Formats: sequence, C-alpha cells, structure tokens
Amino acid sequence: MSRSFEISLSPASTPELNISNLTSNLITYARDELTKNLVIFIGKIYYQDELKTIYPEAFREKTNPEASIALAIYQQKGIKGLQDLEGEFALVIFDRQKSSLIALRDPIGSYPLYWTFDKHTIRISSDLQHLARQKKAKINRDFLASFLMFPFAFVELPREETAFEGIQRLSPGSCGEFYPPNLVQKHWTWNWEEKIAPISDLTLAAAAQQFRQIFQHSIRERCREGKVASHLSGGMDSSSIVCLARDSIGERKLLTLSLVYQMPSLVKETDYINLILQQKAAIEPYFLDGDQLLDFDWFSDRIPPHDEPYPGLFHLAMEKILVDRAAELGVNTILSGGGAELVLESNRYHLADLLHQGQWQETLQLARWWAKTKNESLWSILAELAIFPLSPAFLKPGIATFWRRGYGTWPKLSEFAIPPWIKADFAQEYQVYPKTLATLGQIYRYPVELSFNRLGLQTAIGNWANWYLANPAGMRISQPFLDPRVICYCLGLPRQFREVPGMVKPLLQSALQGILPEAIRTRRFKANFNAVYWQGLSRRLTQLETMVEESAIEDLGIFDKTRLIEVLRQHSLGIGDVKSGSRISSSLAVIAWFDRLSQT
Repeated sequence: MSRSFEISLSPASTPELNISNLTSNLITYARDELTKNLVIFIGKIYYQDELKTIYPEAFREKTNPEASIALAIYQQKGIKGLQDLEGEFALVIFDRQKSSLIALRDPIGSYPLYWTFDKHTIRISSDLQHLARQKKAKINRDFLASFLMFPFAFVELPREETAFEGIQRLSPGSCGEFYPPNLVQKHWTWNWEEKIAPISDLTLAAAAQQFRQIFQHSIRERCREGKVASHLSGGMDSSSIVCLARDSIGERKLLTLSLVYQMPSLVKETDYINLILQQKAAIEPYFLDGDQLLDFDWFSDRIPPHDEPYPGLFHLAMEKILVDRAAELGVNTILSGGGAELVLESNRYHLADLLHQGQWQETLQLARWWAKTKNESLWSILAELAIFPLSPAFLKPGIATFWRRGYGTWPKLSEFAIPPWIKADFAQEYQVYPKTLATLGQIYRYPVELSFNRLGLQTAIGNWANWYLANPAGMRISQPFLDPRVICYCLGLPRQFREVPGMVKPLLQSALQGILPEAIRTRRFKANFNAVYWQGLSRRLTQLETMVEESAIEDLGIFDKTRLIEVLRQHSLGIGDVKSGSRISSSLAVIAWFDRLSQT
C-alpha cells in the first residue's frame, strides 16, 4: 500500500493535491482558511518542547499534527522559520499570495522529494516513478553510469539528477521555492562544515557525559508516542539504543527484534543479545530465525517497487522480515543503529594529511600505532591511509587499469575500475572512466580526513527500508545516531575521542559505562555476515542467472549478459572477495530495478 503524495501548480491556479492514504499518521495536511496557504508533511518533527518557546501560537491545540505546526511557523516567520524545524521529514507548502510551492527535506534525507516542470506546471512528489509515468520520462542512463561506478555504499546518490531524464531530486537539507512555469529559487542548502563547530578543552569522560545526554535526548524524541521497537543484534550500537530507549519510553514496553542464527559464524551473537534481555527492564523480546534469511533472497518475497536502483538490495530478506514482524505487532516506530560508525569512529585519513604536510615522523608513529592495534603490517597501513590517498587520481585504480582505459579484470577488481561486463560503447558514451576519476579527485581532496567525513555524510543520506518497506506499512524506521545534533557534536570533538588504542568507539564505551553489560561494552570484534552473503549467492545462483538472461535491460545497452553470468558463477564458488562482489551486486540491483519498473 503506497503512502505518497504529489502536489502540482500551474500559473494563476490553485494547487492540485493527490495524497495516497492520508489516514496514515505519517502524512499530515493543514490549510489556513484565511490565507489559503497549505502544507503537506510526511514524517515527524522532533524537539517540539523547544519550538513551543519560540512559536507558542503553533501549539495552541492539544493535538498538533506536524503539518499544522509547520504551517503556523511559516505564517509567523516565513521561509526563515522553516530552518528551526528538526526531525525526519519532507514537506511542501503552497503560498497563495506568491503563487509558489516551497519544498524542504531534513538534512539526512529521511523522505525523498522529486520535482519536474511539465509544460507550464510544476510537480513535486515523494514518488519518483509516479512523476516519470506522468511525464513519460526516459531512463537516465547517465545516472545509471554514475550509480554503477560509485565506489562506496549509499542509498541516495549524491547528485540532483535522478534515474529519469528531466526529473530532479531535492537535495537533503535543501529548501527550494518553485514558481510555474519554470522558475526555481534555492533558499538554502544544509552545510555540515558550517554546522560542525570544533569543541575543545574536554576530557574523554566529560565529552562522553555530554554525548550521552545528547544521544539519549535524540532517542527520547523518537519514543514519544506509539508502539516502539528496536533492532537488537548484540552489537554495541543496537544494544546502546535498546538500553537508553527502555529508560525513555515511560510505562510502555520496548519491543526488541532480533535475528538469531545457528550457523557457526553467527550463533554466538545470541549470547550477547541475551545479556541485554537478562537485565531487569520492561522489554518484550521477539526472535526471528535468521538462517533462512540469506542474501539475494528476492524470489520468495516480491521486491517492492522502488524509485531508483539500490546497491544494498541483496540484503532485502533481512530488512524485510524485521519490518514485516514489526507490522504484525502493531509497531509505529523501529529504532535502528545505523550511522554509528560515521559519528563514533575516526576515518584515520589524517595520516595522508600529515604526510602531505611533510610530517614524516608523526606519520610513521601513528602508522606503527595503528599497525599494532589492528595487527597489520606497517606498510599496509601506510599504503592504504597515507600513500594511496595522495597518489594521482588516474593511478588509484592501478597502472594496468589506466592502460585498459579504466577497465578492471576479474577477480581482482578494484572498486574504482570499470567492471568487465560493462559494455565498451556504454562506458565511452557516458564517460564512465572520466566520471570515476572526477569522483576520486573529490573523495581524496586535501585535507583528506575532511573529504572523507564529507563523503560519510553524503553516503549516510536516505533510508531505503524506511521509504519502501516501513512507510507502506504505516511505520517509520528512525536512526538516532544520525540525528544532526548527535552528528554535529561527535564530529566537532577532537579526533582522539574517536580513536583510542585498543578501544572500539571509545566515546560510546565511556558514555555507556554502567549501562551496557561489560561483555558488550568492551567487545573488540563483532561477527561478520559473510556466510549469509556466500550461502545466499550460492542458493539463488540459478534464479539470478535466469533473471539476468530474461531481463529486457539489454535494450539500454549497458551489460554484456554472458560475461556477467560467467563472473556471477565464478563468484558463487568463492572467486573474488565480497568487496569485488559488490560491483556484481550493484549490477544485479540495476537489473532487478529495471525489471520491477517494467511490471508497474
């Protein structure tokens, strides 16, 4: 069941509003009878107690739907007042006097917004494919080229172009005003570097105490109403959220959703889950059998319609079962530990910055420290974190790749090389290799540490499971670690608070002392899900081959199907590591998206 909206406006007309399932508490609507202004709002506004002190008129009613709050603030302070909104949301305002539409997304991009000018009409929607069908838009192959070559995990590609020609996305944290027939005014775009202020003169203990207060406030805001569940895996991130959420939920019980396994590599994770559940607290646990929820399990459960290809689609079964069980239990909000690595761990690329500054001795000292801590060789640390980032962009994929005009070889396939199953004509027409070199130049720009922080924030944007699994069920998935207040505080702290020898996430460890069980708080390693990946690929190989063979995607001229199937078969036998296999997964995600698109 879709929960989306579209609003369109032509010159000198009233807006046309199309809302699917307004009965959902995720989408609210408000209209002022005097000014004729209206707001359509999806998501939630947080920190409302603080807003009340600034905009008391927005909270005159006992129940205050988000759309009513946003409209009252806009009418009191105009577009500038919208900057005071915090939460996980997207909204569109119709201003009758100016005859314009104003659109805004939160900085993390919790919900999408797309826009297009269609003849003399501006259309804004949370459903990209709906706009594409109306406009009869062609698939944007240039976008697919960028998608296939982006070297890191992401949900929303950090560019305004979309998978359909002539339709653009509103960037997260952006506010734009649209005047038909074809005028756009951008009022602001969220700038993390301006928002993150350096914090100094703190001890780790003091910083941890402040972090705990900010983080707990973030969790409390997400637990204010309805039935709340939290994913509990036994790791420090999810366990921290569970422990703080159970203390924030009042007299209600917190539900926990846990995947448990019998496979040798993951069976012991259940012991850590039980450590949390053994604490005396109002928790209602639910366990789900994870052994059958393998990667690439697309064929017993229908892939939901989704606007653009999703590189994490191979994890669908794991994401879907958690949402499905939550829906059965009547949950309104699912808390997730996503984003913890971004805010709590250093990217260590300051080694490259030190080397760039000519500080050889400090570079070697830190590299030895990391080599000892990670049980790796000194050279491997220097090569990865100091030398490689400073090498010219064209050399990063390798000399051989450069001479092959950007093409890599299987199974040693660099994440920066063109996969051998991408057709040469497509790669040449859409400048695939130059795009990759340009991306590399941006990612490794000096100062490299700052560039990688920026990349981390870009790739943290969006929440696919929230958009396409939870939202249609009338639920939302929320990520407290990615609250902008949490992000700005943690990334403003001295690097040393995210980088202590022998400690995993030292800030979180210090903040949760006495709250987390010690065995979880001081864990140095967590089991990986490689077995879930390899077993899933092997189990679904025949169906994946059939999907590739029968897909009509060859009309786009992107893939050499024979070569892709050949590599897929080799990979199912363990040839090529998971990192190289991610290039296969992205290609399969494009095919699955295209086939699903053809069915709608």
